Amino acid sequence: MHPPSESSARQHRRTGTRWVACGLALLATLAGGALALQTWAVQPRREVEQNGLRLRLERAVWLHEPTDHGDTATLPALPGAPAPGQRRLTVELTVFNPRSVPGDFTAGELLLTDTQTGTEWRASVGGAAAFTVRPSELLSVTVGFDVPLTSSALRLEWARGTERTTLLSTRRPRSPGEGPPGWPRRVEELPPGNAAAGSALFHGRLACTACHGDPAVPGGRRIGPALANFSRVGATRVSGMSAAQYAYESLLNPGAVIAPECAGPGPCGQLSTMPLYGETLSPQEMADLISYLVNLRTGE
Repeated sequence: MHPPSESSARQHRRTGTRWVACGLALLATLAGGALALQTWAVQPRREVEQNGLRLRLERAVWLHEPTDHGDTATLPALPGAPAPGQRRLTVELTVFNPRSVPGDFTAGELLLTDTQTGTEWRASVGGAAAFTVRPSELLSVTVGFDVPLTSSALRLEWARGTERTTLLSTRRPRSPGEGPPGWPRRVEELPPGNAAAGSALFHGRLACTACHGDPAVPGGRRIGPALANFSRVGATRVSGMSAAQYAYESLLNPGAVIAPECAGPGPCGQLSTMPLYGETLSPQEMADLISYLVNLRTGE
């Protein structure tokens, strides 16, 4: 048998190199796919079916404290109210049984989880409720979670059997005197903002137009509240609060105040799906984005 020629050896080496490259590319694709699936798995899902029941998150609201926005009155403790230092997240859900046999549901399946410490809270109001859901029956359920001071992002999860799904990401609003770690209480304490840099963030990396539309095109398709003329409209959201401060608090705590146009069955619904930008923006980027928002004018 004759030894392989030099050209034949080169051809074998090239073929082997191509197979190695293809193998590496396949591994990278599989790894990327696994990462994408993992990321998708932790994204909030407003409606989900688990172990025979379908649950839909209709509304989630942090109960308002009149002292949140500068009022000096001290309210008396009311029966059933959260303990001092706690804030209550009220959650409204519907549970539907699509099967032909009854299914049991308990509000104890709902958990609020601190993403940093792993601490879990079960509902302190309505959490003991248990139901038998008949075939094709739809039930409305309201529960409340009383949460102590924490700066972490929180996940509302539905744990049923071996399945567990995230329904909502939120953050506990600050009470009077509580400043978020790493962030000043007042927008004036941020660095001077640059509206042009904020515009680049809004239309570029943050892709805010995907939900709020283009402020320069009033009436455009969107799923979040409109932002045109924000300096005027934003100043009307909370009595005594400037548009800049309102933008700042909304970026840190998206669900703290629901825009009036989102309080009904409109396109933006009643749940804020805006990310927690206090976790991803630097103080300068926060200032730049707010500067852009408060300088918006229809037609720009």
